[in-house]
Amino acid sequence: MEYLETYEKPEYHKIMRVSLALDGCRILKGPQDEKQLMEFLEDDVQIGRYRKMLQLVVREKVEESAQERVLQFFSPENLKTQFKNGETKVTCSYFRKVDGQLRPVSAAVYPRSFGKQGELKEFMIYIFMENV
Repeated sequence: MEYLETYEKPEYHKIMRVSLALDGCRILKGPQDEKQLMEFLEDDVQIGRYRKMLQLVVREKVEESAQERVLQFFSPENLKTQFKNGETKVTCSYFRKVDGQLRPVSAAVYPRSFGKQGELKEFMIYIFMENV
């Protein structure tokens, strides 16, 4: 019997590591303009780097009708709740600008580390292009 490989590896558009302890994030793979933006953002008392990045990218890159849903999905509060409730992966699909055009993407978020009390400390975000 011969097996044919039909699984296509996803084309990752962006990979991020987010630390809630420092409210920081690092783009491991992604658009150059977003990497440059990350360098200029600084934490302040009112809002941390990850939240600033989230707000800016959603406003500029995500389809307008999905912006509130995407902001809520990626919010630290939502992710903390999801992983505290036993989820090991949370996903969301939406349209975002890629190379100037709105394209369907999916996001998968995985916990990376937890504190001694079981609180979420770090997570990984993988955003990949959907095949259409």
